[in-house]
Amino acid sequence: MQSKTLRKSYLWFLTGSGLLNAIVFTFIILSLSFISGHHLAAWHFPLGVLIALGLNYYAARHFLPGEFMNAFRISSLIILAILCISILAGALFYDISFDGQMYHLESALQMKAGWNPFKKEIAPDYNQAIWLNHYGKGVEAPQAAIYALTNKIETTKATNFILIAASFCLSLSLLIRLNRFSNRKNGLIAVLFAFNPVSMYLLLCTYVDGQLCSFLLCFIVVGWLLFLDPNRYFLVLFASILIIVINIKFTSIVFAAIFTIGMLFIFLITKQKKTFQRTFIVAAVATIFAVGIVGYFPYIINLTRYHDVFYPGMKMLQSEAAKQTPDRFLSMNRFNKFFISFFAHTDNLHLYLNKNPEIPLKIPFTINKTDILNASKPYVVYMGGFGPFFSGIFLSAIALFALAVYRLKNWKSIFPVILIIGTILTSVFIVSEAWYARYAPQLWFVPLILLLASETDARKNITRFRNAIYLIALLNISFTLASFPYVLYKSAQINYELAQLKALNQIIPVQFTYYTSNRAKLLEYGIPYKEDSIPDNQALYMVGSATKYLPPSPMPDLPKSWILRIGDRIAKRVHP
Repeated sequence: MQSKTLRKSYLWFLTGSGLLNAIVFTFIILSLSFISGHHLAAWHFPLGVLIALGLNYYAARHFLPGEFMNAFRISSLIILAILCISILAGALFYDISFDGQMYHLESALQMKAGWNPFKKEIAPDYNQAIWLNHYGKGVEAPQAAIYALTNKIETTKATNFILIAASFCLSLSLLIRLNRFSNRKNGLIAVLFAFNPVSMYLLLCTYVDGQLCSFLLCFIVVGWLLFLDPNRYFLVLFASILIIVINIKFTSIVFAAIFTIGMLFIFLITKQKKTFQRTFIVAAVATIFAVGIVGYFPYIINLTRYHDVFYPGMKMLQSEAAKQTPDRFLSMNRFNKFFISFFAHTDNLHLYLNKNPEIPLKIPFTINKTDILNASKPYVVYMGGFGPFFSGIFLSAIALFALAVYRLKNWKSIFPVILIIGTILTSVFIVSEAWYARYAPQLWFVPLILLLASETDARKNITRFRNAIYLIALLNISFTLASFPYVLYKSAQINYELAQLKALNQIIPVQFTYYTSNRAKLLEYGIPYKEDSIPDNQALYMVGSATKYLPPSPMPDLPKSWILRIGDRIAKRVHP
């Protein structure tokens, strides 16, 4: 009979792996369908979920042979509940982000309309075609599959909620298995890891970086689990994570390679020969499958047609990054830029108004109006993107870890932790623009791992200080929650605007500009439209968008929802 602790750990693992595999298997099934010449259909996501649950059935039999049916039922019910809640939550909020409306949602729309990226390119003159035709769809493909099932474009964001839940469950599974902390502390630490600022900032939009951060957390957790027990189901989960991370974006390929090499090196130096061999074989097979089969688009297509796996090339990527970079950063090396951002106030800079703003530094743990306002907005800001207290949390974690190592005087036991930190930092600083939190979200995990490693120092005052840092980290994350009411209010405004347009019962002249995905809103509301060129001085702009339209008659005054009424009153007080 297994211990109660181990059974609980396995139950959380089944839940987390089931959620994650539902996304990964959907991506694999859809990619194989594209390869065989078929198109996206409503059955892709349900089939991915069924296969994930089927794998969980056998995993439950392996981990909990005496009570596997009960564990399988409980984990399956939780998984299905989280999937449903995530879809409903995604539908509640509109994506008002720039890139989301510009091309992430457009990917889902094109795939649902019959586009097979493995077989056909979108016309080069189409809006954002270069991003649609040449970048991996590890995030967009599962999102499109959910859209095909629900016929609601905003449900694509469900994958954000699903992956945060998966990373929380897997983190909790590992912490319970380590059996070092109370249930309350395990829950707190799992929340700090899974509900990281980047994933939370991007929860209500279709940017890929928040999901990448969740996958990288799962990568770290499964590596730790393999260190403890190299069983086949941990290896399968490792393969799943590797396959999809490679297909998210070009930098994620580098992250996957560094994380895998770091993991293998830890197994090698700790003389875990069996774990090293198994993980190496799985990594090799998964990489070949990720690049050569499900990643045939875009990697092999880019290579064979354009002679560059990373087409349109690193120069274009760098030029795009330069557009979001202050002029003073252009001549700096990556470490100088990172240092400034690390010690800066949390600030979006408004580069469209001033390309070379002043960037004052601050003392860690201090906070002002700039920090509060920008940490509460629904996007990852440029300076201090991990939140206003991150620099203080990071430095405190280093100090606590150094003190614990000094007192422990046992480098052999602490060496794997140093290697984990070294691996993460290598993956961070290999990115030239690591100063921008969205480009290297895994940095958030470094201070948390250091804090966990410092728990060997259990002196009363040290423990109190460390617990205070945990709570400050939680407070730091909580700033992101302030953006949710704002996005909910903007979503209510969009619904009201669409209801007004529908009530006109006329064909609406529309100019989508570079937000062509907004046609989904009109189609879902049953609003007839025609595309036309509309002068700026006559146009109305869709809420949270650059799409222009011209109502053929005055907009009707309709009853407003309670959310809209409350939001309007608050907006009038803030901007009288």
